Amino acid sequence: MKKLALLAVLSTLTIAPAYAADGFYAVGSVGWSKLDLDKGSIDSQLVSAGVTGLNSSTDESDVGYKLQLGYQFTENLAIEGGYIDLGKTSYSASYTGGNANAEAKARGVNLSVVYIYPINNDFSVFGKIGIIDARVKASVVATGPGGTASASASSTDVKPTIGFGATYNLNETVGIRAEYEFFNKLGNSDSTGESNVNLVSAGLVYKF
Repeated sequence: MKKLALLAVLSTLTIAPAYAADGFYAVGSVGWSKLDLDKGSIDSQLVSAGVTGLNSSTDESDVGYKLQLGYQFTENLAIEGGYIDLGKTSYSASYTGGNANAEAKARGVNLSVVYIYPINNDFSVFGKIGIIDARVKASVVATGPGGTASASASSTDVKPTIGFGATYNLNETVGIRAEYEFFNKLGNSDSTGESNVNLVSAGLVYKF
């Protein structure tokens, strides 16, 4: 009896408590975003317009962040959504008699279904698929012998997204999340142009 009692007590001390598998949670993350820009296509358009002596460059990376609210239905299934700012990308060019600068920004609201696979009570991995209602703003300013000209355009389109990542629970309430997300062809081909966007982020998960 003494041995059985001792084993029972030891088991209650060594078995880790299972964290709640359902309920609301919030996510705040910040990281690195990359908006793909077709530099070759822009260069070709400028050359076709008569530009000579073209020298151009791009800056496709920026800081991105997101705020999400989710609900976990079971140990393996959740749904989450919120606001995502994917930063901006820029293009600059100099040519005979002038220069041009262009910029595009992307942000929007998203909704994703998340499949969670717990490795243990503290660590889990997940995959997600969803949509983003993305707003893209693009602008360009060009100078030349005839003066300065500018143009701008914007679009709002629903596009698909996918992602994967991992979460480490610090305790029953707070966890650390790291993830990668891909946003397919944000923008509109007739106005702002389309860009694939990658976001690598890390942040905190808070369970209510």
